Amino acid sequence: MSGLAMFSLKFPSLLKFDENKAELEIKHNLRTLYNVEQTPSDTYMRERCDEIEPSEVRKVFKAIFACVQRGKGLKPFEYLDNHYLLAGDGTGFFSSDSVHCKNCCIKHYNQCHIEIQGHVPTGFNQYKKNTYVLVRNAKQPWELYFIDHERKCSKLELTVVDGLEKILSGKSRSSLSKDEKSEVKALLMDFYRQSHPTDEVTHYHNMFCAAIVHPDHRHVLPLAPEPIMKTDGADKNDCERNSARRLYADARREHPHLKFIVVEDSLASNEPHLSDLKRLDMRYIVGVKPGDHKYLFEYVKSAPCIEYTHQTDDGKTHCYRYINAAPLNKSHADFKVNFLEYWETNKKGKQQHFCWITDITITNDNVYQIMQGGRINWRIENNTFNTLKNQDYHFNHNFGHGYNHLCSVFGMLMMLAFLIDQVQELCCQLWKAARAKFNSKTSLWDAMRGKFQAFLINSWDDLYNAIAYGIRDPVTLMPNTC
Repeated sequence: MSGLAMFSLKFPSLLKFDENKAELEIKHNLRTLYNVEQTPSDTYMRERCDEIEPSEVRKVFKAIFACVQRGKGLKPFEYLDNHYLLAGDGTGFFSSDSVHCKNCCIKHYNQCHIEIQGHVPTGFNQYKKNTYVLVRNAKQPWELYFIDHERKCSKLELTVVDGLEKILSGKSRSSLSKDEKSEVKALLMDFYRQSHPTDEVTHYHNMFCAAIVHPDHRHVLPLAPEPIMKTDGADKNDCERNSARRLYADARREHPHLKFIVVEDSLASNEPHLSDLKRLDMRYIVGVKPGDHKYLFEYVKSAPCIEYTHQTDDGKTHCYRYINAAPLNKSHADFKVNFLEYWETNKKGKQQHFCWITDITITNDNVYQIMQGGRINWRIENNTFNTLKNQDYHFNHNFGHGYNHLCSVFGMLMMLAFLIDQVQELCCQLWKAARAKFNSKTSLWDAMRGKFQAFLINSWDDLYNAIAYGIRDPVTLMPNTC
């Protein structure tokens, strides 16, 4: 709770939070507002939080959501037949060349390039330095070449890379699946790093986050984020796709009756991820780009699509082209998606263009709502990540790293403090009255922190009343005169 107090009061560092912890006001207010009986030192807080599994913090998110549901706080977020738009994306919150823990992901600077070709090149000058070229010409065996930093080319035996020959056995370039190509590239990348060791690495922590959003509301309600980190004994980095899979599975387990529409950018428009969402009984609206889905866009170009245009009161012209039951890609032609292409033109003639795929059947009646749902994905970036980074939550500040889970736990506590603020802004009239006294939220945080440090406060109601309406009752907020 002391960690949550530090983030909810927007202290800029653990040192600032710790320096006055022995003051009577601080000890009293931590007890009455946060139920902290004994204020920990900064060292003790780091040590204890370092041992907490990040999954333990999820329970608090779930409890808060239960309160919001009971108070009908989710009602304003209902969308498209009582669904809830769930915007998801990944973000980074720690990076260092020296500070690290055993759960840090690692970015290596000794990167190589990998090309998989269907014929032996006539020359290798077109390739970048430090490139592996894996080729198979007609029915000939696979051959592996390496172009070094001096652009000298050498031929390697497949057997020097553990596991490579097994994947390629009996395969042509065209018959390699996307997952097999990814595995081949991972093996070659690992082999390169072993062959060309270097100490130049960056250690980092990312997390995948999802928040309930609505086109008509600026508030967002974040779920418990999922850390992207190495687990015990893992050699490879965790990735955004795996963390998204875990987050959505946890969301379905914790909220089995909520009807979700997952909204994500084009990185999520792949069959394994969409199939995961289908198994979890979650709908989706996901961005797509021509460069990533050439087969889909060519299919749409030649297929009979429905076109629809209308204008809204703000003078914008909305043009749609859509088709239902289109193949996602050539490799998964049996996986059908509904495709929507959209152009928006404002009164000045400026045009914007977007494309999405969805499993919601598109009609002229719901196409505007589907478009708005697809575009609302930016709320996870602007109204969540940017708020945490720019409105005194100090999301990018290193409050402490530890050896195990400290960095991830602190990141989750920051998100928890943000969720509590969002719920109060949505549901608490006293909080709204206090907020109305200031031009910015950061000024409200300053006022809260100032009174927290200067007065003996018995309840949150007393604190918000004092900020909103002034200290009317001297017994309610008492200055320490000892």
